[in-house]
Amino acid sequence: MPRLSGLLLAFLSFAAWAAAAEDSALPRLRMRTVALTAKAEGVRVSTRIPTTLTFDAPINAQAVKLGDKASVEFLSAGDRSITLRALEELSEAVTLRVPFLNESILTAPVFKLTTASDVVDAQVLVFRDASAPELMQARLAALEARCSACEAALTAQRERGTATGPSGWIVSGQVEEGIGVQVKWLPAPLLSATTGLDVASVHRFKADAWVVLAVKVANLTGPPWRPGKAWLENPSTGRRVEARTVAMAPDVLPPNGTGLVAVEFDWKEGESGPKGEAFRLVVQEAGDGARTLGIPGVVLEDGTSTREKSGP
Repeated sequence: MPRLSGLLLAFLSFAAWAAAAEDSALPRLRMRTVALTAKAEGVRVSTRIPTTLTFDAPINAQAVKLGDKASVEFLSAGDRSITLRALEELSEAVTLRVPFLNESILTAPVFKLTTASDVVDAQVLVFRDASAPELMQARLAALEARCSACEAALTAQRERGTATGPSGWIVSGQVEEGIGVQVKWLPAPLLSATTGLDVASVHRFKADAWVVLAVKVANLTGPPWRPGKAWLENPSTGRRVEARTVAMAPDVLPPNGTGLVAVEFDWKEGESGPKGEAFRLVVQEAGDGARTLGIPGVVLEDGTSTREKSGP
């Protein structure tokens, strides 16, 4: 069906163009499907963004007619489409008549062109018959696109909703600067190459009753990696502090992939140990624990007054 494929191609081209041209300074781009009736159809045009009307039947481009003294120019005209734009903001609606091939101008469908600052009809697909299969297909494609966008937004909200505790909030991006949590970058020594894991950064998120160490990890070699148990250990004193929660996004780190591991501890300032105590953070791989992540020199309680920065 050549008509259907051409109209769907116009729809997909518009969607790609609209995504690439996203700009808060420009009006919102809209793509519409229209079934002709006896009533004039309103079309919003712009001085900056062209509007293309695409028809499901051949038109007489030479006989297209605008209202008298209309501040609108034609940019192009084809067998089934015309492209135009406003030369200035329209103080009143401009009449546009587009006759179909071998039909009288008197029976031509009528459009009323207006300008608006918030939205422009960048692509209008025009159908002669409201029950045309092509129209149903185009509307179905538009609904499917909207459903896909809604499903993606719903999935993101579900993931945020299932995140529990500080570590879950951090990997889901819900804990940021300016919400009563101190954030500090901690120096992270390079790990041994035998582990196949690399640490890009370590940030300490600290509140009154908990501390979360957020570690950006890269899986350089080997199979997928997933964290299991985690703890802090003091090599000098033998002291060990078990993590209460370990979370990671994504859930499994693929080969050559990167992720964020958040390790959460119960920690009350002044009650959980001496200031400046240095630990080694150990994150054991889930399952057999073959590849263990080890990061030395981790301090949860600064020994001297330091200025902490916000944000990882």
